[in-house]
Amino acid sequence: MQKDKNLRIKNDELRKLEMAAIEIGYKTKEPMKWQDIVRYMLDNYTEDAIKDIISKRNKKV
Repeated sequence: MQKDKNLRIKNDELRKLEMAAIEIGYKTKEPMKWQDIVRYMLDNYTEDAIKDIISKRNKKV
């Protein structure tokens, strides 16, 4: 069994996630937690983030 890890999120970043959860809930008529948004981004956009970060770091060199 894997042990959960913690991730520190700045207040302004948390506020952005909370507002996104409210918007999703309002538009879909289903509740959404900000934690679910983070999990969704990790599951669906990690590969894009890897490519983007590598590309930006290579441009700096």
